Amino acid sequence: MSNPDADLQHGKTPARVRLSSTARTYGVVFALLAIVLVVTAANPGFLTFANLMNISSQWAPAGIMAVGMTFVILTGGFDLSVGAMYALTAVTAAALGQTYPVAIAFSIALLVGLVMGLVNGVLVTVAQVNPFIATLGTSFAITGIALVLTGNRAYVVTNPEFAWLGTGRWLGIPYSGALLVLFLIVGGLVLWRTTYGRTLYAVGGNPSASRLAGIRTRAVAASTYVVSGGTAAIAGVITASTLSSAQPNLNPDIVFDVITVVVVGGTSLAGGYGAMWRTAVGLGILATIQNGFNLLNVNPNYQNIIKGVIIVSALALDAYTRRAAARAASRRQLVESTGDEISPSLRDEATRKETTP
Repeated sequence: MSNPDADLQHGKTPARVRLSSTARTYGVVFALLAIVLVVTAANPGFLTFANLMNISSQWAPAGIMAVGMTFVILTGGFDLSVGAMYALTAVTAAALGQTYPVAIAFSIALLVGLVMGLVNGVLVTVAQVNPFIATLGTSFAITGIALVLTGNRAYVVTNPEFAWLGTGRWLGIPYSGALLVLFLIVGGLVLWRTTYGRTLYAVGGNPSASRLAGIRTRAVAASTYVVSGGTAAIAGVITASTLSSAQPNLNPDIVFDVITVVVVGGTSLAGGYGAMWRTAVGLGILATIQNGFNLLNVNPNYQNIIKGVIIVSALALDAYTRRAAARAASRRQLVESTGDEISPSLRDEATRKETTP
């Protein structure tokens, strides 16, 4: 039987460590494949082109918002106001779309989302308000503003050009679904290949070290809330265009879908760990489950139960794998510093330090 500590001493990675790393990295992909196989076996119509295109169209708003949420969470932040921003920007687009050209209505709605995101960024980084509290407060405020300005009434747009973004298709591919894929690809490239993307990981992983390295951590963190506000606005515009109408209480539960997508994908709420492909996989898992339930005529109320279980399980797994990674790193450092195998007592002490709050 191999000795993990001896393997570390000789520069080898123990099998169980490699297995744990593989499970942490690709576990969500295996989970998505398993869910797709189960749903397809229960209803072969799931993998038809028409059904997949409908899924991409239905989940485009939540998926695009999840791209912005991924940026925020990577820096260790959180944004509970995306649902309220989504509704207000949808109402803004619909209200202006009744009398103004579509391009103007959509552009002003996007500007509103960016401004609201900037307000969140200033509250969190300059005023130093806890992200959860700050965005929860702005969520209530934005919802109240929408209700006051609209009198809680719906805006219906009769201009057929207003609906092109939400209902238009090219070769059977919905524009909204194509836009979702574009956002996921661009977001992934930004995180993977740009200096800005690397600074997001640095700020989320260790804000103090990032600050000492010369990174403007406040500006970086604030910028992610602007991105989140922009994606919420685009999602609101898509929904308003799809329905040719909007109202202040538009889909208030979408914020939970957005958070679930990011968390299930494996992006850590502690910041510094995650990827856009993970968000895409999380979106696939949630969309597959919901669509599978619909195809199988399962009671919709069970969806919330499943979502709750998925969120708790994902967070528990994230906490466990982070503790395991910390213990492995601590053990590796001890081996490197002592140049010998770790005694059981020393290993237990290292484990105790890593797991004690």
